[in-house]
Amino acid sequence: MKLIFTKNDNNEVDVQLQKGTVIEDFSYTEMISQLLVKNDFDDAEFDNLSEGEESRIKNMLDKVSDVFKEETDIEE
Repeated sequence: MKLIFTKNDNNEVDVQLQKGTVIEDFSYTEMISQLLVKNDFDDAEFDNLSEGEESRIKNMLDKVSDVFKEETDIEE
């Protein structure tokens, strides 16, 4: 799963989710479903974001991935 982060004209960050070659609007439920199948964010794409914003988003993605890793470890 690849996430695409883009800053719009209003300085708001829009997120899209890419599955294979299909890009769709971001949905938390779809992200969770994808992480349950494969706990991996492919290289996220950042368009028009500062280095600080990119860093904070990458940190957030790492934390989300860690939660799913912990759940998998508990189940085993």
